[in-house]
Amino acid sequence: MVEGTSLVNIRDRWIWSLQSSGDFTVASIRKLIDEFTLSEVSSSTRWIKAVPIKVNVLAWKIKLDNLPTRLNISRRGMDIDSILCPTCDKAVESTRHIFFTCQIARGILHLITSWWNIPYMEVSSYEEWLVWILSLRLSIKHKRIFEGVCYVTWWHIWNFRNKTIFGSESPSKAAIFDEVQSRSFYWCRYRCKAYFSWIEWLKNPHLVTL
Repeated sequence: MVEGTSLVNIRDRWIWSLQSSGDFTVASIRKLIDEFTLSEVSSSTRWIKAVPIKVNVLAWKIKLDNLPTRLNISRRGMDIDSILCPTCDKAVESTRHIFFTCQIARGILHLITSWWNIPYMEVSSYEEWLVWILSLRLSIKHKRIFEGVCYVTWWHIWNFRNKTIFGSESPSKAAIFDEVQSRSFYWCRYRCKAYFSWIEWLKNPHLVTL
């Protein structure tokens, strides 16, 4: 077995095979772990700087269907009382249902499109929503802001759902749209360092100066 082996007169040393240099790096092992644990996606993550990281992360989880909805929990073998949507009690609580097909989600999206003076379109999934977003006739900057408003909408819908299940008091459905308007105004204005008033935001958000 050792025939033909040639030894070199140097000191023994450790070699890290994941790096061409032979040196150990945290980045190389992190990359290896990610390749085995993270889900593969067909497109890059969409990042909206007008909203906080936590809101972008929620949108990313919606895209990957990686939220602890009742349907996803039941698929993992956990025994729960019901898998119906806690806000409407009419359909299975899936990611698609909560954010796209539930009456609450569609009602809020209808209000938002009226507010932005954009043609309303019913979408049933993240993929359909993204196609719709890309087809909107808005400037690039305003389209990104509108996308951020949609992210904020999902954020408040998810909070409403959690309060419905875990809160001591029933949250108000009517307040969701008002919260979306006020929170998106605050985040978009200060995170983008834009200069527009509350009145301008309520009246013509797609015409505000960015």
